Amino acid sequence: MNVGEWLKQLAWIPPYPKVLTKVTEFTDISKGRLVKVTIEEKPNDLTKLMEWSEYRKSINKPLTIARTYLIQTKSYALMIKMHEDDYPIFISLNDFSVYVKRTAFTKSFRIRTTLRYVLYYSGYKLKFKHTKIPANRYTVTKQATLSV
Repeated sequence: MNVGEWLKQLAWIPPYPKVLTKVTEFTDISKGRLVKVTIEEKPNDLTKLMEWSEYRKSINKPLTIARTYLIQTKSYALMIKMHEDDYPIFISLNDFSVYVKRTAFTKSFRIRTTLRYVLYYSGYKLKFKHTKIPANRYTVTKQATLSV
């Protein structure tokens, strides 16, 4: 199956009206330190993304990919989510630019990992610059029972 046929098989979701920001670089965490990740080169096509999505489905891992229209950029895009509670990542079909919701980096702690995975396995060339700045990790605890 080629990329064109794969794109036609994807489900459509309603147009996305939220404010988006274009991602050219973002900060990630590795070994307790901050890492600056920059997109150096975009892929020529979405063949690697198609192969990666088929692989994830074959090993029963969650992945949601759908087509949509981005109202802010006036372009068609792919919406990618690795988990249901993740922020969506949008890849424009015109020039393969990457967009996320404006508040994604300030509110979500998993957007960085999801973004790194999606970009790496979609064929984007990433540059990692490791810093000596320690990362402030926030521990997420779940309350099992309500204590009164």
